[in-house]
Amino acid sequence: MTDDYEKLLEKAKNVLSSSTKNIDRLKIPDPEIIREGKATIIRNFQDIVDIINRDPEHIIKFLTREFGTNIVQNGRRLIINRKLTLEELLDKMNEYINTYVRCYECGSLDTEIQKSGRISLLVCKACGAQHPIHSVREAKDDETIEEGKEYVVEITEVGSSGEGRTNYKGYTIFVPGAKRGETVKVRIKKVKNDVAIGEIIERSKQEKK
Repeated sequence: MTDDYEKLLEKAKNVLSSSTKNIDRLKIPDPEIIREGKATIIRNFQDIVDIINRDPEHIIKFLTREFGTNIVQNGRRLIINRKLTLEELLDKMNEYINTYVRCYECGSLDTEIQKSGRISLLVCKACGAQHPIHSVREAKDDETIEEGKEYVVEITEVGSSGEGRTNYKGYTIFVPGAKRGETVKVRIKKVKNDVAIGEIIERSKQEKK
């Protein structure tokens, strides 16, 4: 039985690899920084903005909150009233991208933010996934899943081989026999990198009717 789950896990990884191949052609350049006095300037800020297709004011608001200093855009440059290293900038830019740009399921950067009532959704144009936006720090609070443990998940799609799929805590979980839209309790049988295989141990009461 263990061999069966190993084979299913490898198949799941191959499915994900082929489904995302060539999806993400967007390449984000590193910030080109110079320093003028106590200020740090990102010379290619607008280039980055154009690639990730986000409102520059949204990014500026995020960076202002994170760095706790005055930040303004001047033409295509961003002026940060604080001395920062490239590593510090990359850390915060990556946090922004992983929260507000990169698809939580397939990893594509071809996404947009949409409002659904009071909830902001990250909508992926590549795989069609839609998820409420959550911060990277929220995800890190409880970011791993473990073999043998049980989790309640909602199946978001069904693959060509009939297996249910969902994204949970940064993992793609494949659940044989699950249907799209149903909520199931699964026991994790195998985990490798960010792919897991789950076995249904209970369906929601609504699904049983």
